[in-house]
Amino acid sequence: MIAKSIAGHVLLVGPDYRDHRGGIGAVIAVHKALYEEFNFIASHKPLKNNLLKALYFIRQLGRLIGFLSTHPDIKVVHIHSSKQGSFYRKLIVACIAKGIFRKKTINHIHSGNFGRFYDNSNVLVKRLIRFFLKLNDVTLVVSGSWKTYFETSFQLTQVHKINNIVTPHQPGGSLHAGTKNGLVYFLFLGMIHPNKGIFDLLQVLKDHRAELSNRIKLFIGGNGQTGQLIKMIETAGLGEMVEFKGWVTGSEKAHLLEFSDVFVLPSYYEGSPVAVLEAMSYGTPVISTTVGGIPEIVQPGLNGWLHRPGDQGALLDAILYYINDPENIKRHGAGSMQLIEDYYPGSVEPQLASVYSSLLS
Repeated sequence: MIAKSIAGHVLLVGPDYRDHRGGIGAVIAVHKALYEEFNFIASHKPLKNNLLKALYFIRQLGRLIGFLSTHPDIKVVHIHSSKQGSFYRKLIVACIAKGIFRKKTINHIHSGNFGRFYDNSNVLVKRLIRFFLKLNDVTLVVSGSWKTYFETSFQLTQVHKINNIVTPHQPGGSLHAGTKNGLVYFLFLGMIHPNKGIFDLLQVLKDHRAELSNRIKLFIGGNGQTGQLIKMIETAGLGEMVEFKGWVTGSEKAHLLEFSDVFVLPSYYEGSPVAVLEAMSYGTPVISTTVGGIPEIVQPGLNGWLHRPGDQGALLDAILYYINDPENIKRHGAGSMQLIEDYYPGSVEPQLASVYSSLLS
């Protein structure tokens, strides 16, 4: 645990972890247990429309200013940021923290699509992005590949890799793979969006339905383009093979992770996805793609299978690899349990404490 002598001088700002929909909120929810004193102000909440979100942010800016005005012991503001709307909100937060209150700031970047966000921005927004990145004293990233990106693309010198955190669990379905009615159970958890590769996965099941029928069951949990997802399941005749669970959390999510044999996330863009780390913490092998920090946590031959995003043939091969020989599931599940240890709180907390100490000294 990060001692109060350090944590008491740090304020964290990010999405509301008490009502999160995955992503940064899920990371902060786990981070909370690392601090003997946890000072936090939410910058975003999943409200019904953009007007309510904007009003909420304005109110929270008032709380931020009030908190920093009445807590002079706060020396560091740790900002959890991403792209698009999150970037603009955190730019304002950083300007207040540094420009008005002269605090040191940490920019903790979670987006796996930041490079595309920058490349597709206009000249003015690119200048704002560069200004924001250089404004902060330290930049934290979630993978080695993103550390290299920010150092080389923006000439940042204080960039540190801090692994995302998951809590340890007992091994789940991978230990008894192939014993559940002859089916191998696959699990997808994440945003229902083409960038996550979920529609590629469904297309593979549709194109090879005869070969995979009565051999595979896919559970899907998430929110986003749910209408399109449900329509594709129905029109492709995948009702018996695929079950959409909606947004899952708590005990329902834990049950799916415990029960499933293989986790699949065929994304086009990622940082270090918490969903993959959570699956690994249950001793589950992972099918995913060679993007972002995923190759740092999924090692083919040890705990999973990687392919280029959009390669539906390779995705089918990965599925068949586990279906045809469930022993591969057990072997790669054990590999996940081995690799996930670096992402447990006991491994990450000293790294984070060291970053804070360097700014407070």
